[in-house]
Amino acid sequence: MKLSETLKGLGLAAGSLFITGCVLAPGADLTPSAKSELYDLVSINEQVVNAEPVKRINYNTFEAQSDRPYQYYVGPHDILSIRVWNNPDLSTNQQVMTSPFSAKSSTIKDSSELIRQRQQVTPEGVEVQANGMIFYPFAGEVKAAGRTVSEIRLELTRKLAKYVVDPQVSVRVQSFNSQKAQVLGEVKFPRPVPITSTPLRVLDAIALAQGLNDSADKAEATLVRGSERVIIDMAKLLDGDMAQNHLMHSGDVLNIDNNRYRQIVILGEVNKPVAMPYDRRGMSLNDALVAASGISQAYSNAKGVYVLRNRSEGSKPTIYQLNMQNASSLLLADRFPLKARDVVYVDTAGVTRWNRVINQILPTTNAINRFDK
Repeated sequence: MKLSETLKGLGLAAGSLFITGCVLAPGADLTPSAKSELYDLVSINEQVVNAEPVKRINYNTFEAQSDRPYQYYVGPHDILSIRVWNNPDLSTNQQVMTSPFSAKSSTIKDSSELIRQRQQVTPEGVEVQANGMIFYPFAGEVKAAGRTVSEIRLELTRKLAKYVVDPQVSVRVQSFNSQKAQVLGEVKFPRPVPITSTPLRVLDAIALAQGLNDSADKAEATLVRGSERVIIDMAKLLDGDMAQNHLMHSGDVLNIDNNRYRQIVILGEVNKPVAMPYDRRGMSLNDALVAASGISQAYSNAKGVYVLRNRSEGSKPTIYQLNMQNASSLLLADRFPLKARDVVYVDTAGVTRWNRVINQILPTTNAINRFDK
């Protein structure tokens, strides 16, 4: 017997072994067992899915914000504009600032200009010193830090009354430099945001950071205040629940985390494997398959569409299996709710595995044929 015939025989035997069992077929072969100690296998049927299609949950409760009046307290390095009416020599120079939402706001390109106008910065004024005091002609040293502008105005009025008949004093903060909050994480422009006489809430801070990135976690955010951590329910906030729209204080840090811990991963024989952000307001199995541009008609095993869900406390992981060989399965998929960190996997068709095995064998058989010649 020729060596080539022997090699051909061995090649055919090996090929038969591969084709029969697809032992060395490339790619994953997810064929879960109904009897496994590691996981539970559950068929997606009428008993498993919701009675109605998965729909968006509205978390809007319209809880009112606190009615307590907001007060800004002056701090070191703030700049005050002080005016004594009919006494220009006792007044700091003033420049009238327009609202950031006036007609000129249409020219604003980013949040930097909004913040500048929010601060109402002008070149002149009286700076509050590091010890919290200001010096003003005829009034001497006046404590400013930790006070409202009304309290500062009243003390200036009392002290100037010795030198000015019925002094009419106005005080405003011209430049807000003493207090800031931080916006970090998955926003377009992480930055410090000044605390001003206009209340700063969570939504305001996000807007001044130019909004959320696509990769932002839209389920939860964290507001750090000193040693305290407040969890903000972003789903409720984005639905208009103002109870989540906390007032921010100086030194607060608002952290918008990445959604990588809440993604849904779609793998296997789909047209576009993808990791999609989880939305706790409602997502179905159909939503995941659409995000992956559907299952591959050429390579997928429609009987093997799986949802792998890791264990919850005290239970085994669960593998849900959906047979999508008929149209009714699409209705089931539309009623099957997904959870954060689910893995959707579409299995490979048997004929696809067979072809992949053949593609592995062909280079060997071609080499044998060349050797025989």
